[in-house]
Amino acid sequence: MTRTLIVGIGNPMRGDDGLGWHTVQHLLLASHPADVSILACQQLTMDLVEPVAQAERVIFIDARHGEPAGALTCECIRPNSALSEPVSHFFDPATLLACVQALYGSHPEAVLLSISSTQFDYTETLSPPVAAALPALLEQVQMLVAAEASPTNGGVHAHR
Repeated sequence: MTRTLIVGIGNPMRGDDGLGWHTVQHLLLASHPADVSILACQQLTMDLVEPVAQAERVIFIDARHGEPAGALTCECIRPNSALSEPVSHFFDPATLLACVQALYGSHPEAVLLSISSTQFDYTETLSPPVAAALPALLEQVQMLVAAEASPTNGGVHAHR
């Protein structure tokens, strides 16, 4: 079983939307425990239900539309209990956890790390505020991976 699954979400050709992809590239270059799996995807899909179900905890990484640009947030994710809409581009971590819960009867602990931005243009680089916040995001990921305790024990964190 995977202890921690890290999922970087986003399109690396859409500016700050590629935050998850850029983060995964940094994480893949660093050493990490054998029971940590790291993957990147442009968007969440049903293909991720099985890997998420096999993890004890999941760390989702995604850009967040909003201001102030560069603000880092960490929030605990719970399954979305209202799955009435078709899921495609709006398939978020809470919806994915709800699918895992429905199919497997339980779900892993999950957190979403995100950095706020307003720049999602066609470019392969992160905006200066998001790039400046990336080291703090990487540090937060490393702390969550190293933590034996539940990431939900600390509640919601916000960093700037």
